[in-house]
Amino acid sequence: MWHGNHVQPGATHRPNQGLEMLQGLGIGILTISIVVGLMILQMCIAASFFLQPKLGTADKQKPLALNNRKAFHNFNYFLFFYNVLLGLGACLSRLLISCLLGMWLIARIDRTIMQSGYEGADMGFSAWIGMLYTDHYHINPVLVSFCHILITNHREKKLQQSTKYWCLNQSAGPHVSARSRTRWFLLQTLIDNPRLTMHRKLKLGHSSQESQILMACSES
Repeated sequence: MWHGNHVQPGATHRPNQGLEMLQGLGIGILTISIVVGLMILQMCIAASFFLQPKLGTADKQKPLALNNRKAFHNFNYFLFFYNVLLGLGACLSRLLISCLLGMWLIARIDRTIMQSGYEGADMGFSAWIGMLYTDHYHINPVLVSFCHILITNHREKKLQQSTKYWCLNQSAGPHVSARSRTRWFLLQTLIDNPRLTMHRKLKLGHSSQESQILMACSES
């Protein structure tokens, strides 16, 4: 009777699966590094050999004008398939980034998730713009201030027409105390009705001064 170690059928495949995962991860990292390296190499070669020199000493970058056209066309021809794959990767990355940003900014109605020129298709953004226009037409600070000035001037004109002593009630003039205003009203009333002076109770010093003031005002 053979007493050997019993080996399960799936146990031998677990280390192989781990190695395959590591191998796939390494291939993916190597592919990405090659793509990025070739992209950087293209940029360096284009900046060094295929672009014309700077127009001035103060320029920070070279102009986007070719210097060696034949060499550039040959270089572009041999890297055509690489550029095709790079374009497909860029397309997929654009779609992925657009989806992520759209999901992230879906709650922000003040930022459209559409491209420029297609903002009208975003109903949330259109509602936000409509609310801004409504606030602009009804709560515009310049318009509100202008209407306030018009209403204030209209009220002052009505007050001037309805009140005989409007000069004392002007808000733009100097501040007049209530006591001075009352004395002015009293003086004007006594000038219009001289008989009321006989019924007033005044001190000895004030009676002579008041009579002189009334006589001067009545003569004028």
